[in-house]
Amino acid sequence: MANKGGVVVAKQEMTKMWIGDKFVAVTLAKVLPQEIIRYKTQEKDGYSAVVVGVEKKELNKEKGQKLVYGMVTEFPVDEAFVSANEAGKILDASLLEGVSSLAVTGMTKGKGYQGLVKRCNVKGGPATHGHKFSRAGGSKGNRKPRRTMKGHPHAGHMGSEQLTLKRIPLLNIVEKDGVKFLIVKGSLPGARNGKLKCFVE
Repeated sequence: MANKGGVVVAKQEMTKMWIGDKFVAVTLAKVLPQEIIRYKTQEKDGYSAVVVGVEKKELNKEKGQKLVYGMVTEFPVDEAFVSANEAGKILDASLLEGVSSLAVTGMTKGKGYQGLVKRCNVKGGPATHGHKFSRAGGSKGNRKPRRTMKGHPHAGHMGSEQLTLKRIPLLNIVEKDGVKFLIVKGSLPGARNGKLKCFVE
C-alpha cells in the first residue's frame, strides 16, 4: 500500500448503476469535513503519518472547553504528501482525483452471539425424521486429549471486527448540495453512517 494518505468517509447506502453493459452494485460514501492536525515524524515517533481530525466542533471557550473532533485518526504518508499538504489544510475528495482503486478499513456490523451454522458456515445435521439437533456442531474433537483442539469452530460473538478491503474500484466522485460522494464498486464494511478510512493505493 502506497503512503499517499487518505480521507474519512461515512457509508451511506447501496444502489446499482450501469457500467458499460452491466448493472453493477455500488456503495455511496459521503466525504466528511476533515483537516490535518499535525504530522508524526520518523525521528520523533518512529514512523511517518498524518493525524487527521474529522468533524471539528467549536465548544464554549468561556467555560474552558477546548476544540474537539468527532474522530481523530491517522494515515501513513510519504515525504511528497508532507511537502504538498501543511498542517491545518482541509482535506477533501480532491485527494482522490485520478485514483482508480482504494483500500477501505472499517468495523463490521455486530451480530451478537451466533451459532456454528451462521458463524462458521458448518453444514449442520439432518433436518428430517424427528432429528432434534439440525443446527448443532456435532463432535467437538478426539477422545484424547480431553479438550477441544485449537482452531475448532465454536459458537460465539460475531462481527464488530476491523476489516480492510483492498483494491476496491473507485468509479466516480459526485457532488450534491456542496457535499461530495464517492461511488465505489461492491459493498463496504459497517452500518449506515459508519465511518470508514479510505487509503490511496
